[in-house]
Amino acid sequence: MNEFIFRRYIGNSIVQATAFVLAGFLSMFLFFDLLAEVDEVGIAGYRFEHALLYVVLGLPSRVVELAPIAALIGTLWALSQSAAHSEFTVFRVSGLLPSVAIKSMLYIGFPMIVLTGVFSELVAPTVEDFRGRIRDAGTGLGQMRSGLWLRDSVQSGPQENRTFRFVNAARLTQDQGLERVTIYEFDAQQRLSLMVEAKSGRYLGESANGFDWDLRGVRMVEFSKEGSVTQREREQMVMNSSLSIEMLGALVTNPDRMSSLELYRYIQYLKQNKQQSERYEIAFWKRLVYPWVIWVMMLLALPAAFLQARSGAVGTRVFAGILIGVAFHLLNSLFSHLGVLTTWPAPLMALFPSIMALGLAGFFLYWVQYR
Repeated sequence: MNEFIFRRYIGNSIVQATAFVLAGFLSMFLFFDLLAEVDEVGIAGYRFEHALLYVVLGLPSRVVELAPIAALIGTLWALSQSAAHSEFTVFRVSGLLPSVAIKSMLYIGFPMIVLTGVFSELVAPTVEDFRGRIRDAGTGLGQMRSGLWLRDSVQSGPQENRTFRFVNAARLTQDQGLERVTIYEFDAQQRLSLMVEAKSGRYLGESANGFDWDLRGVRMVEFSKEGSVTQREREQMVMNSSLSIEMLGALVTNPDRMSSLELYRYIQYLKQNKQQSERYEIAFWKRLVYPWVIWVMMLLALPAAFLQARSGAVGTRVFAGILIGVAFHLLNSLFSHLGVLTTWPAPLMALFPSIMALGLAGFFLYWVQYR
């Protein structure tokens, strides 16, 4: 019964404090992001309402990013307040063991993890798609200087006769299409065998051998092994490819804003075409691990409850929590970049900062118990 009362009382305090801290962080980032976006207002019909909607739609991604730090500070605040009013001491005298306190923290944090996972896998990726459309429609940022460059493999034919392509598209449109497409196809001996130019391309969907694209306004130039050149024009043709519209969207989207399933599919595409995938593998493992970091942050804050608070100590601990949260965020980013530069396994790079924080939490908890 004592454990149930502790979970209910402390749990409500932690959830309320975490929600308050998260709201404060979101308000701060909303203000600064809006200031940064104001510079784009007035360019190519990009209005203030576009900028405001663009920034607001970025909040779900901010929730995922800030949830562990908010959980750390909120838990520190709730537990420090409880210790300052001797409430936690009463629970300990009533038989609350450290093991029970740890289990209670895990119980309290689990709904936060589930909610963060929902934002990470469902809300944020969906909202980011609309967000990109607003930016492209307002500023024309879908138009790039040299366009999108992609490596594509041709799925048909035996392995020794397999060919590969380099695809260039001037622009990825909002209706799942491409503008001004140029395709360079090479044979197994790496000789240019075909060049295709199309005014536009539209994604048709998945087929038996990959994904189909409908090309319109096509001009084809064939290069034979003997050196002859043949040119043909066609109004329409269907190109089979290993590229899906999601993979193209991934090229213009930060991997931290993609869902785990989208990241996994894109990693397989990169490996299939023998391209570097380390950045996306680390982002994939971070996406799987990051919601569970909430547990680590709450356990890192738990030792504060075992310290008797004096005047002004609550604010000091909250400030220390902010520093620890920022340090963890920077360490997480550092190992993400190190994972790209080194050949270390992506799971290790994603887990190592959390393992360090968990070890630090265990050390602090042992110190306050047996000092």
